Amino acid sequence: MRKTHVKKSPRQAPLRKEGVLGAAEITAALGVKPDYLLLVGRWHGVTKDQERSLKRALKHVPGKLVFVITADGQGGTKRHPLYSNERKLIAEGFAKKLGRPYEIHAAADIPDSLAWTGHITDVVKLESGGATLLDSTNTVLISSNPDVNQHFAKAGFKAIVPSTAGKLPIDLLQAVAKRGDWRSMASKETRAVFEAHDVEERVVTLFSDLLLNDDGELSHGRDFAVYSQGMDASMAVKIQDICRWIVGNYIVDKGCGTGTLLIHLSNLHPKAQIVGMDLSRDLLHRSEGQHYANHNVAVVMGNIIHKRFAEGTVSTIIFSSVMHEVYSYNGYDRNQVRLALKNAWLELMVGGRVIIRDGVKPKDGDKLVWLKCKDAELEERFRKFAREFKGKSVNPGFAYEERVFDGVTHFRMTLHEANEFLSKKDYVVNWAMEVNEEFGVWTTDEWAEEFTALGYRMVHCESYLNPWIEENRYEGHAWLFADDGGELGARLPYPHTTGVIVAEKVAQVTEPVTAEN
Repeated sequence: MRKTHVKKSPRQAPLRKEGVLGAAEITAALGVKPDYLLLVGRWHGVTKDQERSLKRALKHVPGKLVFVITADGQGGTKRHPLYSNERKLIAEGFAKKLGRPYEIHAAADIPDSLAWTGHITDVVKLESGGATLLDSTNTVLISSNPDVNQHFAKAGFKAIVPSTAGKLPIDLLQAVAKRGDWRSMASKETRAVFEAHDVEERVVTLFSDLLLNDDGELSHGRDFAVYSQGMDASMAVKIQDICRWIVGNYIVDKGCGTGTLLIHLSNLHPKAQIVGMDLSRDLLHRSEGQHYANHNVAVVMGNIIHKRFAEGTVSTIIFSSVMHEVYSYNGYDRNQVRLALKNAWLELMVGGRVIIRDGVKPKDGDKLVWLKCKDAELEERFRKFAREFKGKSVNPGFAYEERVFDGVTHFRMTLHEANEFLSKKDYVVNWAMEVNEEFGVWTTDEWAEEFTALGYRMVHCESYLNPWIEENRYEGHAWLFADDGGELGARLPYPHTTGVIVAEKVAQVTEPVTAEN
């Protein structure tokens, strides 16, 4: 539901002091004797102050309590830290304390705020099997949210507005995030849910993720204006590679960057819950500032290696151009990639998928090849690359041979090393960052082996040479030749630039195959 800022309806004013009027006076002022009292909200907690206010508001008003939990299916984000089942338990705990008939429903958000009131009443009708039909003649809204009140007022509903004095759920969650004394402000039932479901640790993690590097952030030292332009320029190809493999309605983009892919995911999957996750504050600020047409995107800060979402809840997890960073910025440790895949397996529901689009190592990457550059400037850049490649490793750089054939300098190295240079030679502005990264973590065959070992079923595992890169970055700039016993051999095709790997969680087992931490 889109947020608006409006003045409260004048018809609600006489009822601000809950509990002062008797039952007859209240129903007379409302103009309706309700069969139902509708309580709409996110229900991430109930504070003691809120509980007292709601009790006063409900004390003299007849009617069955109808709770509707909004943003159903959303959880594990800053905006919605609790999952729907946990919020239902909180509402149920409050309802039981009141000792009167109640029912609890959950409604997913919709992009059209003008249709929101009808959406809420339709959800109640559907979930109650047609037994509970809410309309302005039999229902009174109990809400202190001006946006909710405005929408229901337009549909002719009357409302009682509980006091907002004292501590509210937002205060409760802020206290949890800071490890403050949240228990003293929470209702007994809320405390029980928080403690039983380890909500405190989840909220603390959501609001204060530890970062990956000693530098402070993964983004340290990178020119994000240049980086973002380069990443977003390739978005059309990424969409084609990624989106046809997406399943389900809970999609997580781990390493979301500027949020450009999230925009397209929101448009293509308007009914899905979409979460973007990244380590860089700079990129997250940019993604948070994007316009998502269907208002179904949340952005969180976090380490994409670690488990963040509830087990068995996510339908699709996307790792786009980030697995090589997981590997490169964790000491070139492939076990960290395995750990990310293992935790993704836990987060996925059965039938859920992991989609990886990233650089790929050539299948015959260990064979020797010769490289020719177009000019002396690019030759010198190659020498610099050979010295500095994987600069954060114990032994940075790699050995190569330099020889002249027919008056032209050529360099001999492995195909994998040549591929790494070709893929990075044009990143001049961000050279200091890019030269540390190794794009080819595994070959496609090795990716398939790793996924299979963790219990996944392979859906798709292929690589290709990006035609735009071949035409604009490779051809006319650098050439590869076979090594013929130390001599210059035949011209070789350029190695593949991009791998697209899709794997599916096909069965729930007690424990997936473990990966070393």
